[in-house]
Amino acid sequence: MVRPMPGDAEETPEFQFRHRSLLVILGCVLGASIATLCVSGAWLFTALDRLVLSFIVVKNALLFVWLWRRPRALVRVGVIELLLEGIGGVGKLWLALMVEHTAYSLGGYSYWLMLNYFIAALVWRGRAALWVSLGWFAVLLTLGGLYWFSSSIPLSTKQQYGNTLLQLYLTHATLIAFLTLQGRLLGQYLAAIVRAEGAARFAHVDGLTGTANRRQLEAWLRARHEHAGRTGEPWSVILFDLDHFKGVNDTYGHAAGDRVLQATAAAVRQALWEGDQMGRWGGEEFLVILPGTGPADAVRVAERLQEAVTAVEYPDVGRVTISCGVAQQAQGESVEALLHRADEALYAAKRGGRALVEVAW
Repeated sequence: MVRPMPGDAEETPEFQFRHRSLLVILGCVLGASIATLCVSGAWLFTALDRLVLSFIVVKNALLFVWLWRRPRALVRVGVIELLLEGIGGVGKLWLALMVEHTAYSLGGYSYWLMLNYFIAALVWRGRAALWVSLGWFAVLLTLGGLYWFSSSIPLSTKQQYGNTLLQLYLTHATLIAFLTLQGRLLGQYLAAIVRAEGAARFAHVDGLTGTANRRQLEAWLRARHEHAGRTGEPWSVILFDLDHFKGVNDTYGHAAGDRVLQATAAAVRQALWEGDQMGRWGGEEFLVILPGTGPADAVRVAERLQEAVTAVEYPDVGRVTISCGVAQQAQGESVEALLHRADEALYAAKRGGRALVEVAW
């Protein structure tokens, strides 16, 4: 059974490659059909030829717009294009071989017979694409067999045009082999890209909470510091940790503590605005970077984070609170100095009774 590509893979590099490549093919066929239709009057095309060309123009324009607006329709668009190209190709080849009794040139449409192999390679993967291509090749071979074994076609005609027909099939077989090998290499290449992207991502992601790790936070801090130095835009940080977290680990175990960290990170992420950055600074400490934010607004954000964390009912543990230290970068201040002030504000909140927000002025 042929399995189409899953729709939820729309954002993968492989899907984007297939989607854009099929768009290119549809667009090229559309352009070629329009160009041919424009010169059809001067080149003595029949009325039927012009009608077919007009149909191809409309068909490819509709399929192009459909696929462009609905990328998930890749398989459906590809199948429709294969079927219509297949019907047209079989009809033209039948006309050339069984009616006109000639394999020479096989008519202008014969050059497009191999297009179906490219479409199959883009719509399906691996063996599925190979089987679809071999099926199309078998149809063309069947027409060639009917031509060669037809008693109504003179042997001299077959001998005269036999080599042309043979070269057609050899060219198609070569293309099938090439696309099959290319498909395997493409799959390996894209898999390598995905692995590399995954490795790069996990190098900057905390494995427990799924938030940015300290390395990523330090990179964001440097970038924000440089941006503020150029533009003068204010920015603040919130350094917070969970209150009495050691007691959670000691009483309920480290597995329960890990679940609390995960739930806390999720609650904080949901409470932040787009553009805010957060991650795990270490242990039970988290850091939030607030671009374009002064201390007053940063305090309001910290209070919102406290509410979000306190609202969560943690399994076995109950509810937990967080203490926050807020600091805005002073003009010319280093990142290290900023973090030191935020850390001092955090400890001031803990000394003041915890579940508080303290500002380093």
